[in-house]
Amino acid sequence: MKKHDEITAFLGKGTEFEGKLTFHGTTRIDGHFKGEISADGNLIVSEQGLLEANIHASHIVISGEVHGNITADQRVDIHAPAKVFGDIKAPSVVIDEGVIFEGRTRMNRPPKVEEKESSVPVLDESQSFLSTLSGTVTDQATGHPIPHAKIKCKGDSKKHAEADTSGYYEFSGLKDGSWELKIKAKGYHKGKAQVEIAGPGTFEENVTLEPKK
Repeated sequence: MKKHDEITAFLGKGTEFEGKLTFHGTTRIDGHFKGEISADGNLIVSEQGLLEANIHASHIVISGEVHGNITADQRVDIHAPAKVFGDIKAPSVVIDEGVIFEGRTRMNRPPKVEEKESSVPVLDESQSFLSTLSGTVTDQATGHPIPHAKIKCKGDSKKHAEADTSGYYEFSGLKDGSWELKIKAKGYHKGKAQVEIAGPGTFEENVTLEPKK
């Protein structure tokens, strides 16, 4: 999932929905969903999210609780304190330490994309050893996401990102080492966080900002 991907649908905390969900783009679920999800986009299940559903999407990121089988065309990232009860089928599966997972994983090849031989890009092997850092910026008092927060990431290099309308941000291409996050948003005190990147993978750092009085 790239940092410029916009959230096209959002099921907020405390909401409940039952049925079949189909979508394009990126959808984030903070509430309770029961049924079936089938999409060609990306799905984010936050720490507050609870899904009782079989899921099929392109890229799936889980930090909450899922009961059901999961199929991804690209990859599945499961971050602590997630709980997943069901089988996973995807070309790439990343499960962080601290995750509760009961099921089986099956690694399959990603769908083939027909391209002309001349248009096949050259793979930069160094990118396979880099990591991704993502998270959500929320209001410390209400727990609501803070849209368009500005995030600076400083370590081996300097990177900048802006949270989308659901407070989600993402940095990619991070090398191993210590990275400092500085976060600011209108109407809030500035925030800081320190993240240690060790080994290729996906890391999560959620940040809360204190509103100004």
